Amino acid sequence: MKAVSEYKEIVPKKKWFETLVTRVFLFFTGMGMQTAYRIDPDVKKEVDSWPETFSFRMAVVGGPSMFMLKKAGSFQYLGEKEVFYADVEMWFKNIEFAYLAMTGRISTPNATYHNRQFVKGSLGHMMSIVRVLNITQTLLLFNFISRFYIKEVPKLTFKKLINRAITYFNIGYGAIK
Repeated sequence: MKAVSEYKEIVPKKKWFETLVTRVFLFFTGMGMQTAYRIDPDVKKEVDSWPETFSFRMAVVGGPSMFMLKKAGSFQYLGEKEVFYADVEMWFKNIEFAYLAMTGRISTPNATYHNRQFVKGSLGHMMSIVRVLNITQTLLLFNFISRFYIKEVPKLTFKKLINRAITYFNIGYGAIK
C-alpha cells in the first residue's frame, strides 16, 4: 500500500467564466436594488420596514459577493466588501450553484430547497429581500427573460419602462463612477 505522500494532489481548475458572470450579475443586482429603492414605491415600502441599520450580503463561498446597507434613510450597494457581520447573509455553496442561479436555470427558492445555498439570519427578512430581488429583476431583465427568475412576471406598463430606463442609466453611471 502506498503512503499518503506518494499520491498526487488533485487541484480543481479555476472557474473563471462562472466567476465573471456571477460577479457581473451581483454588481447589476446591487446597483439595481439601490436604484429601485429610489424609484419604486413597493421596494421603498419593503426596505423601510427593515430595522434602521440593516445589512444584507449575498455571496459565494470562496468567490464574489454583494453587500447592501440600509442606513439613515438610504439603501446602498457597497460592492464586494469583506464584512465582519451582516444581519442576513445568503451564501451559495460553490460557484457552479451560483452560476446556475445567476443564469436563470434555478430560482432562489429552488436553490435553497435543493440545498445549494444557505441563509444566516432572520428568514422573515430573507423573504422580504427575495421580494425586493424579484422587483429588481423585473426592472433589470426583459419580460421574456424574467420568467426564468420569477414565478409571475408583472405586466409591462409605461411607468415600468421609464423606471427600467432610469435603472439602466444609474447602473451605467455607477459602473463609470
